[in-house]
Amino acid sequence: MLGTTDVTDKPQQTESPERMTIVANTAGRTLDGGATMDVVEAANGEPTLLIWVAAGCNGCHDWTQALRTMRANGTFDANLSVVSVHRYPSFEDPEDVVARYGTVNSSTEATWPLLLPDEDAVAVDAATGQPSTTSLVEAFGNPVTPTLQVLDGEGRLVWESRTYWANASVLNEVEGLMHGLLEVDA
Repeated sequence: MLGTTDVTDKPQQTESPERMTIVANTAGRTLDGGATMDVVEAANGEPTLLIWVAAGCNGCHDWTQALRTMRANGTFDANLSVVSVHRYPSFEDPEDVVARYGTVNSSTEATWPLLLPDEDAVAVDAATGQPSTTSLVEAFGNPVTPTLQVLDGEGRLVWESRTYWANASVLNEVEGLMHGLLEVDA
C-alpha cells in the first residue's frame, strides 16, 4: 500500500475555497522566485507537488533527498512544479527550516521553492485571490509531516500521500498524475 488517498472523497469544510492556493513568504533564495509566492499563480496553470516539511522530520529529509536525486538524474521530470511548505510555524523557527532545506549543497537542500507561512496563515481562494476564513493547515486537511499533495493547475487538491519514508513508486505515481493533469489541460 502506497498510502495514497483521493482527497475529493473527504468531506470539505464549507469555509474552504474549492480552489485554493498558498500565499506565503519564501526562504528568500534566488530559486524561490522572490520574497513571497502564490503557489497556483507561480505554477502558471500547471499542477504542483506540495511537500509539507519540518526541520526535525527524518521522513521529510528522506523525501527531499529522494526527489532531489530523482530530478537530478532525470527519473523525475525536473520541469514539474514542486514546493516545500513549512508545516509547524507555531513551534518551529523558520530559520531552522531554512537551515535544513535552504542550505546550498546540504543533503536535504530543496532545489525548488521553500515556503514559510506564519502560524496565522489562511488558505487563499485561487479564483478570487482573497483570503479565506479557513486556516491554511485546516484547508489542506491538517497534513502531518511528511505529507505530499498535488494541486491541479486551478488549485484543487487532487492527490495525497502520507507515506513516511520516501518511495520511488510513489514519486513515479505523482509524476504520472501530474503529466496526466497537464495532458487534460492541453
